[in-house]
Amino acid sequence: MEQRLHRPVPTISAALAAIALVAAGAWAWQEAGSSTEVSVENAVHEFRGTGTPAVATGGAPLPGVYSYAASGTERAHIGPVSIDREIPPEARYVVTATPEGFQAELRVSAEHTEAVRYAVGTRWIRAVWRRVDVTFLRMGRDDRRPLTPAVPVIPVRPVVGQTWTVAYSAWKLRTTGTARVVRRETLPVAGVPEPVFLIETRTRTRGAHGGPRLERLWWAPRLGVPVRLESDTTLEGAVGYRSRLRLDLTSPTPAR
Repeated sequence: MEQRLHRPVPTISAALAAIALVAAGAWAWQEAGSSTEVSVENAVHEFRGTGTPAVATGGAPLPGVYSYAASGTERAHIGPVSIDREIPPEARYVVTATPEGFQAELRVSAEHTEAVRYAVGTRWIRAVWRRVDVTFLRMGRDDRRPLTPAVPVIPVRPVVGQTWTVAYSAWKLRTTGTARVVRRETLPVAGVPEPVFLIETRTRTRGAHGGPRLERLWWAPRLGVPVRLESDTTLEGAVGYRSRLRLDLTSPTPAR
């Protein structure tokens, strides 16, 4: 007698499971292509938790949470697959006091944090430590490293035309480049003109996740914070990254 082989008929539960997997993948992909704004309330809550004093010391800016109007895009890619997202319309810049000077934590979004710890001297404001935490699909690494040697970032008394060399290591990554004070101008902050110096820094990082970076900083000596910040960053390698950001200070007085 001839035997017939019957293929199993998919059950409703199996079909629903397949649909759920597809939906979960689509949801995760959509989530990866969006950024979450950090609210002023959450940033202030975190600031208060640091216990930092509310007064500026030693040439550091006034501690608190500064808000910036923000625009720009980020892209992460693995081979031919890429994820693009726009940054939220507002970013937070959280300044806290340290024994050497201050720490500035830029919260571009809940998925993108950059922080730098500065030592304030008589001639230079130097970066001594940095943090980078960027995630896509909830994956990434919160990288925190001391910088060796300390990096001159901002002259205490900028002079137009002033140039200097940038060279430091952060673990296995080596960064080199140049910086210069391009010009002096004024930019409005909450409708009030603020004197600033445009400082342009061009660097290249070499290592497993290296690449070029261009940063333009409109530094306000009176406030001790940037009034405007523009950056163009590329990280090359198996997992690549590209961002173009612009931030504009909305108020000279931080929230506390």
